[in-house]
Amino acid sequence: MTGHQILTLAVGQMSHGGHCVARHEGRVVFVRHAVPGETVRAVVTDGSSTSRFWRADVIDVLEGSDHRRRHPWKQADALRAYDHDQLPVGGADYGHITDVHQRRLKSQVFRDTMQRIGSIDISTLDTDHMGPEGDIIAEHLPGADAAGMHWRTRVSFGVVGGSLAMKPSRSHELIPLRSMPLAVESVGASGIFSWNFAGARSVDVVAPGGEEPLTLIVRTGSPSGSESPTGLEGRLMDLAASSPKVGSIILAAETAPSRRGRRRYDQLQPSSVDYRVVVGDRTISEPLPTPVGDRLAVTLPPEGFWQIHRSAPSALVRTVDRMAHLPAGGSAIDLYAGAGLFTAWAASRTGASGQVLSVEAASPTSDAARKLFAGVPNVEVVQATAESTANRLVTSDLVVLDPPRTGAAKRVLSGIDAADPGQIIYISCDPASFARDSRLLCDLGWTIRDIALLDLYPNTHHMESVALFERS
Repeated sequence: MTGHQILTLAVGQMSHGGHCVARHEGRVVFVRHAVPGETVRAVVTDGSSTSRFWRADVIDVLEGSDHRRRHPWKQADALRAYDHDQLPVGGADYGHITDVHQRRLKSQVFRDTMQRIGSIDISTLDTDHMGPEGDIIAEHLPGADAAGMHWRTRVSFGVVGGSLAMKPSRSHELIPLRSMPLAVESVGASGIFSWNFAGARSVDVVAPGGEEPLTLIVRTGSPSGSESPTGLEGRLMDLAASSPKVGSIILAAETAPSRRGRRRYDQLQPSSVDYRVVVGDRTISEPLPTPVGDRLAVTLPPEGFWQIHRSAPSALVRTVDRMAHLPAGGSAIDLYAGAGLFTAWAASRTGASGQVLSVEAASPTSDAARKLFAGVPNVEVVQATAESTANRLVTSDLVVLDPPRTGAAKRVLSGIDAADPGQIIYISCDPASFARDSRLLCDLGWTIRDIALLDLYPNTHHMESVALFERS
């Protein structure tokens, strides 16, 4: 292994996944914590003499970019971490890059990924969002500070030694945290980074609407090496009593945890779980950009999916509303509908004489949608997978789909195509799966008419796209 080999590298373009591409003696090296155009010293973190490529982390900048800045989160700063013989925590892999240049790089990565995976040249699109170099300009959202911090309303932590913790990139090591500045201000102000969570396996923190009080889901279970939960509940009750910014604590006893297939961005969905309220309420309320009658918010369990950027729901609905042509009295299908963010918008657009079908697989989230639309005659909420309903879709004016990071299954896209809607709007948080699915839709006779790129995840390599497809 070459785990401690130090290389001097000329850094090339940014690639999907948050790393730049460099070469050493003909071998590709994927370099994290770099900026294109720099010359750096980097330590090889993964790869052997027979590997096709290596991975490396920057430990010193020999010739820096004008777009480099001091990372605003000390524990995620690779240069600081390696100076102290530590690893940087993951989750903010663009933090060393200036805010404007982050969005420029995301635009370039999106363009290159669409070409490389989907063989689609987006520079030919006729859209108001096109930049001078044939890139879709990534839209900045309000809700973060000047450094791109304090926008996350949902954060998942590990627990080590009783402290909240996160992992470095591509590592199983847990590093105790002093703060998590990507999260909204109330998370840091709550005092939870000094709490003793011994006995917990992980903690999910939710700030509904980006506000306080917070809801904590404290997950226990019996994975290898976990601490005993003895005394955890009483300790949490005492801690909550001393922190008015924490309104609810829910204990979640888990068995056989697995990566959440339903949704995105480092949340977990256990195969079996028993939720029990220790303090406060079992549900939260998230404000809706589009009211449903006199209902201004949706009530759902805190483990249910909702967008994590505090401004994302309104920005996404605004973008869909701009692209879609959904008439009064029309019909729409919302696949991977969650708690009904786009269903509410579609119901408002079609009106009482229209028809909206909302399809969501996760039962807690689908139940939330069913309660939200109770008594709304033009909305039907169905708990089912998109795959199981794809071959039963009927013709509609519009299909909206917002699948998980892995994208939509081929049979879902084939089912949508067979139903022959007037338009398709595809919302994606992963350019690679979106490029793959776009290629399939284009091969089925659809054309991309418009794309918007939203920077829902500042200081990370992640991005959100919204695309309009129409028949060629």
